[in-house]
Amino acid sequence: MSTGRAEASDYEKDFTEPVGQVIKRWVRRSGILHLSDRERIWNAWQEALGADAAHTRLEGLRNHVASVVVDSSALLSELRGFRKQQLLDALRRDVRTCFVRDIRFRLEKRGPPQGGPHEKRNRRQA
Repeated sequence: MSTGRAEASDYEKDFTEPVGQVIKRWVRRSGILHLSDRERIWNAWQEALGADAAHTRLEGLRNHVASVVVDSSALLSELRGFRKQQLLDALRRDVRTCFVRDIRFRLEKRGPPQGGPHEKRNRRQA
């Protein structure tokens, strides 16, 4: 007796597919292998800033504002005063998946390398 509804037994059982192919298709569709906006911004930042990028760190991206930590007060002054607009233009040109409205800079001095000549010693050890 046919009720008009398809039953599980009505379908062919040859629709099996290897799990690997299913996972590959899911990964491709989900986009998880694509670069994140943060990675795209960092890559464009490094290209625009050149060697000075080694003295900076992208701390975050919130409400279209990139927060950047700088380890040198001289570089901080240069970035804020002279290069901010140039960097914004480069980010807007090179990162099309995320609009960067502004860049906020913050100074954070990095300490000397561990074990280096500037390492503080405990007075008892000296």
